Amino acid sequence: MQTALTTSIVTADSPKGLKAGEVFRAQYNKAGLNDDGAQFLNEHPEWAAYLLTGIRKFSAKSPVFPVYLEIETGGKSKDELLVEMKSGSISISDLAKDIMSKPAWVPGERATIKFAHAKVRDLGFTKNPTTALIWARIQELGHSLCEPADGPAIRLALKDQRRGDYFWTAMNQITDSGGNPSVFYVDRNGGGESWLSAPWVDSGGEWNLGDGVVFRLRK
Repeated sequence: MQTALTTSIVTADSPKGLKAGEVFRAQYNKAGLNDDGAQFLNEHPEWAAYLLTGIRKFSAKSPVFPVYLEIETGGKSKDELLVEMKSGSISISDLAKDIMSKPAWVPGERATIKFAHAKVRDLGFTKNPTTALIWARIQELGHSLCEPADGPAIRLALKDQRRGDYFWTAMNQITDSGGNPSVFYVDRNGGGESWLSAPWVDSGGEWNLGDGVVFRLRK
C-alpha cells in the first residue's frame, strides 16, 4: 500500500526559517542603514510585498536545461561567415545579411559556448509572454542571452537539424535598415533547405508557449 506524501509548512520559527532569518539579518547589518534609513524601510508600504516576492521567486526550483549545442563562436567577420554558409549550401535571408552589416553586430571574441534549447513554456510561463519577459526570465534563471555572432555560428554548426525544425536566438534585437528590431531565426524547411533569417521581434510582442528559443547556458 502506498503512503501519501506529506508536506509541512516552514515558518519563520522553524529551523529553515531561522536560517533564512540569519541570512536576512546579515544583509541588513551589511547595508549600514542610519536611523532615518531604517525607519523609512520599516514604514515603506511596498517593502513587505517586495520581500514576499523575493521569497517566492528564489525558493522556486529552477528548471534544468541540457546542453543543446557546445560550439565555438565569435572571432569571424561577416564576410567569413557568409562564405562559410555559401560553401555549406546554407541560405541566408537579406534581412539576416542586413543586421550583420549594422554596428550592433560584432564578431566578438572566439570562445566555446554551451547553448540550451527550450520551449517558452519550459521557462515557466503558463500564458503567452512578451519578448521582454522571456529575455528577462532567461537571465533571472542565471543564463545569458546570445551574442550577435551566435546565430550564424549555430546555423553553421547545426548540420543535422531535422526538417521542419526552427527556433529563434534569444538576443538583444538589432535594428535593421527598415527600423525593425530583429533577431536571428534558424530553421530547416520541409524541403530540406537550411536557412538563417532575421525576422522582426518586438519587445512587446507575444510568443506562443510552444515557440522555441536558444540561449547561452550559465558557465
